[in-house]
Amino acid sequence: MGFLTEQTDNTVQFLGRRYVVNPAFDVVLEIQRLFKEELPQEKKIGQALRMLIEKPSEGFRNLSFADQAKLLEEIYGQCIHVKKRPPVRQSMRVLDFEEDGEYIYASFFGDYGLDLIELQGILPWRKFIALFQGLSEKTKIREVMRIRSMEIPPYNGRNGKSIQQIQELKSYYALPAVGGGGQGGLDALFYALEAQAMRDG
Repeated sequence: MGFLTEQTDNTVQFLGRRYVVNPAFDVVLEIQRLFKEELPQEKKIGQALRMLIEKPSEGFRNLSFADQAKLLEEIYGQCIHVKKRPPVRQSMRVLDFEEDGEYIYASFFGDYGLDLIELQGILPWRKFIALFQGLSEKTKIREVMRIRSMEIPPYNGRNGKSIQQIQELKSYYALPAVGGGGQGGLDALFYALEAQAMRDG
């Protein structure tokens, strides 16, 4: 089934129980922030499930930690995961959902007339990603991403001013350095959600 024809089903069956999930974009981004924190894995997974599952008191609390982790993987796979695309050319970070929140908000409002704050708890993650990938090049977030990915040309004796302008723009819009190398498992799934939003070109 394709994106336009598949029925939205935010329920997950796991170990004989049905869980109703709310994979709204703001919930998913809060979970990404959670998984970047230095917390025990048990706390991360338990909190993520509380955020995603509606009426959580009726479900996962009696599961073992291993089963809670499997449940979160199932939810990710069925309700959050977006089809992989070919890798983008640049390897540098050009997008951070948390740091770029205001640019993303302005871009959605400018292109679509959508107020992301009003859509918190409503707009599903996969629809959010589809809309993000469809943002026009004139939007602020696309402009910022383009600046971050710019290559600085070699100096040729005549382009000093141009190089300085590019360097100043790249410095102004630079993302803060982050750790995060070597994550595995659920940490890796939630740490790099920006990769789902990237497109070639």
